[in-house]
Amino acid sequence: MKTLKIAVAGIGTVGSGLVSLLLKNKKLIEKKIKKKIVLTALASRKKISFSQLSNETLIFKDASDFLNYKNYDILVELIGGEDGIAKEILVDALSSGKSVVTANKALIAKYGLELITLAKKNKSLIGFDAAVAGGIPVIKILNEYLVSNNIKKIFGILNGTSNFILSKMLETNKDFKYILKDAQKLGYAESNPAFDIDGTDTAHKTTILSSLCFGNFENFNSVYIEGIKNIQLADIKFAYKLDYKIKLVGITEKKNNKISQFVYPCLINKTSIIANVDNVFNGVVIESDFTNKLFLQGEGAGSFPTATSAMSDIIEISEKIEFNNFNLNYEKKKISNFKIPDRFGSYYIRFTTLDQPGVMAAISNEFKKIEISIRTIIQEESLLNKENYATIILTTHDCVEKNMLKAMNKIDSLSFVKSKTVFFRIEEV
Repeated sequence: MKTLKIAVAGIGTVGSGLVSLLLKNKKLIEKKIKKKIVLTALASRKKISFSQLSNETLIFKDASDFLNYKNYDILVELIGGEDGIAKEILVDALSSGKSVVTANKALIAKYGLELITLAKKNKSLIGFDAAVAGGIPVIKILNEYLVSNNIKKIFGILNGTSNFILSKMLETNKDFKYILKDAQKLGYAESNPAFDIDGTDTAHKTTILSSLCFGNFENFNSVYIEGIKNIQLADIKFAYKLDYKIKLVGITEKKNNKISQFVYPCLINKTSIIANVDNVFNGVVIESDFTNKLFLQGEGAGSFPTATSAMSDIIEISEKIEFNNFNLNYEKKKISNFKIPDRFGSYYIRFTTLDQPGVMAAISNEFKKIEISIRTIIQEESLLNKENYATIILTTHDCVEKNMLKAMNKIDSLSFVKSKTVFFRIEEV
């Protein structure tokens, strides 16, 4: 039986899951791939202990030791971070003709093309399925199942932390800050949750998906990003009353040779399948020319789902190494980006106004001036707990965002408007 030598850098949540998976299911995996699996080296700053780990497995305290160690066929990088030692050991491994697997979405989003080009040059392979949506095989679906289709659009809930917070705000009727604390206690959010709640994590994943579909690698800076930290419970409840749920989504779409790369919280009809992806789960809708809409759902993060994705890459690469199948066809393309002011769609808008005659007429008139059609308009009790104040909520028909903002800003300048207007985009999925 041939031997497959594996080294793992970074024994944190995912790294521990991968090693546990390899040790527990070693015989099963070996039987299926017809290779003996050997863990040659692990790198961890923390003390590690696995009962089934061989005494022959080297334990490095620093991942930089892999710069001088090459007794492996595949190096698995699970350190994280877009620069530093994670990138250094991957570049070194690929330059040495070794293949690599990574779950590092920040690194792939920023340096994906560079690493793929380096792998191709040295007849190595790089797998990064685990970098997007944890246990959902979305990258394999794009690269294999949908290889014959033109991808039109990808729409996804790609961050479990944000999805948990928004789901629980609706379910428990609690404000953002309280649910965030709950998420941190449960281990769903980091002590510093900025990457998750600011939308950066979703943007990294959106960039990778966009790159695979449309060839625009290294285009992270072109992603429009909004997070969820300013979302009020009132808007979640109002949206639900209007038959919507608020979700943080990543969207990439190609139209007229322009690419949209947007990350923002939006309203989705609560009867749609993706609106019902709740808690820490992820969901992805892929639109293509011959399969129409394909929906994928699963755990988007965590030790074992992500470890399973990484293991899938390891197995695939081991087979390609054996048959000398080094097919990496990604290349950088010059594609312009669609800007958020030019978005064409519908909107949810909430005004806080004086409760007096003529307010609704004045609001409607400003939208009429710019030829924006109002779909619904309702009045609710003021959120400011003032008797002479009112909350007015409206939704629009499809319009260009810059025109909607122009009308909204004009209304905000009127004397009866008493606080900054809030708006969300509405997405039809």
